[in-house]
This record gives sequence, C-alpha cells and structure tokens, in this order.
Amino acid sequence: MLRLLTKTSFLAGIFIGVFLAVLLKVNNKIKTDPEDPPRVFTPTTYNSWFKERKLARQQVPFDYLRYSNQTYVTESEYLYKNVPIFCVILVKSSKNAKAAQETWGRHCNHVLPINLSSDKKKIQIKRNNEGSSWVILCKMLKEVPEEFKWVLIVYDYTFVLVENLRLFLAGLNHKEKYYLGHTVKFWSTVYNMGQAGYVLSKGSVDSLKKKFNETDSCSKILTYRNQEDYYLGQNLAVLNITPVDTRDMNGLSTFHPYNLYHVFFPGDNYYRFSIYPHKCCSPYTIAFQAIEGDKMYTYYYLLYTVQLFHFGHYGNKPPIKTYADDEVWKNFLKERNIPENITPEQYYKVWENIVDDPTSFARHMKREEYFDYT
Repeated sequence: MLRLLTKTSFLAGIFIGVFLAVLLKVNNKIKTDPEDPPRVFTPTTYNSWFKERKLARQQVPFDYLRYSNQTYVTESEYLYKNVPIFCVILVKSSKNAKAAQETWGRHCNHVLPINLSSDKKKIQIKRNNEGSSWVILCKMLKEVPEEFKWVLIVYDYTFVLVENLRLFLAGLNHKEKYYLGHTVKFWSTVYNMGQAGYVLSKGSVDSLKKKFNETDSCSKILTYRNQEDYYLGQNLAVLNITPVDTRDMNGLSTFHPYNLYHVFFPGDNYYRFSIYPHKCCSPYTIAFQAIEGDKMYTYYYLLYTVQLFHFGHYGNKPPIKTYADDEVWKNFLKERNIPENITPEQYYKVWENIVDDPTSFARHMKREEYFDYT
C-alpha cells in the first residue's frame, strides 16, 4: 500500500555520492574564492525546485524500508520520472559495456551503447572518416528522441551516479543551452573531457541538430579519429555554448576524469589542463573512472546495495523458534531419512553434499541469477 502524508511524502534523498569514509575529510567546509565564476549547482537551487512542486520529504530509516511492509515513494524515484536522462555509452570493450549496463546504467531512463571502432596501432591521421568517433557521436546526437531533456555521454569505463546527476540537473532549465562536465583547455579549445563524461541539455542538442541538419554534414569536418569530446567542444563553441563550472557550493569537484586513487591523491600533472581547480571530493560526485568492468560491480555493490542500519526494530527481531535448539539437527536428519546415530564424520558429509565449498560458491555468485543488482 502506498503510504502518503498530508503532502506527498518522499524518503529524504540519501544520494549515493558519499564515497565511503575517505570523504569525511571534506566535513570542514571550503570557502570559495569570491572571484570564482557562479556555479550551476547548489542545494538551494534544487530545494527551490522541489518546493515549487509542493513536495515534502520525510526521513525513513532503512529498517522501515526493508522490513516494515510499507511502500514509500523515494525522492530518487520521483526524480527518475521527472528528470529523464538518455545515457550514451561509447564502447571500446564489450566487457566494460556489459558491466556498465548491468550496474549504473540500470538507473538511466534509456541506455544506448555505441561501438567505436578503434585501432591504437594506427597513426592518428586527420581525415573525415565515417568511422571516426566524432562522426559516430554527431550522427547519434541528430537522432536523440525529443522526449529526453538531458543526454549523458560517457566511455564504457566510467562509473556514473545517476541519482546525483538528476539532483544536479533538476533545478536547471533543459531548454537552455547547457554543456556540463570536467572542463579542460587543450589546443586553444575549451571542452569537457570524455573520461569524466559530459551532459548536454535538450537546448544544446537541438542547436546541434540545426547546425548539422544536412545528411553528410557530420563527416565534412576533418578530424582525428578518436577525439570526439574535443570536436564536440569546438562545434558547441561556434554556437556560443561553452562549459560551465560544475563544482559544488564548496568548490569540490563532481565530474572526475580519473580513477578514485588519482581523484583522492592527484599527481602534479593530472589536472594541469583543467580550467577549474580540482578539489576532492564533493558528496554530490557524479562520475569517475572505474577502469575495468569487474570494478563496476564492486562499486555498485558498495554504493547501491550495502545499507547501514543505525537503528530500528523491524529487522532486529529474533526469528520465532519452531523447534528447541537440540531438536534442530534431529529434524534436519529426519527430513532426509537419516538415522540420528550417525558419526560426526557422516554428519559433516551430509552438509558437504548440500553446501558449496568456497570455490564453487564464488563461481555460482558470479552467475547473473545469483546477483541482485536492484
């Protein structure tokens, strides 16, 4: 039964971008430079959007969510319906693409994997090749369905916290021209790095559709083969659409173009091309590199599946005993028509035939039907 309060009540947004205990170091708020450009995202902007819809929220412990048999509408579920995101995964590894679709990609409103043919051994030659990543991306953007307000474009090794992205986007007008991500400057061009993923509003996508309205317009531009993020930035700049500061209200980064180690412990040269200084790390983090598909399953488990029960009573009730403790093993044997007067070795053998050894257990756990990604 759907439980409603005086106003439609929602579970307080426990958005997933809390990166384990290491993020505790950001508890002391960092003051932003007064000369910093205005930021796109602040909680105030989102809360204003939330109140305009006459919504109210109520905190509900995980203990109630999991064990109380009540049904709640969570804030993230509301955002899923009202901030639709079209996710495009640029695929170079089928293994990574599969992992992305089975983990964080399940939280997109629609996922479109696009294969990029790549040969790293070939010298990069500037040419208008139909197989270049820019031409592939350009043609895809011309076909984005009208019903989607936002388009997210990422490589197959990027992990995205889609709930945090919706929180970021909810207070923005999708009809305006937004181009969001981690901004760098290279070869005199300011653009958002593909490694961190980048987001286009419907307003920006519509402008690109008008610019490339001819059938072969995408391939007329001479490009290097795998620099689609760079050429997208160039073409958006012609339309006067430029990247904006996506750091949070405390100046902490939200789009990360590297893996978590280099996010937490950046080297001297990692962010030398970044327009806005990197500061680790926003609790509203949106994207980072997972590097390998296997790690995506680990991140997904830690960020979406593990739940910390701080208090509650529904899930802490002891099970009702149907047998006395000393009757449990007797009933176990009786159900299997095994006599009670067996030796300890025989009893162990009974369990050995029922329970997997550690190696078999690990192998079974990797099978799809054993892994609950929801």
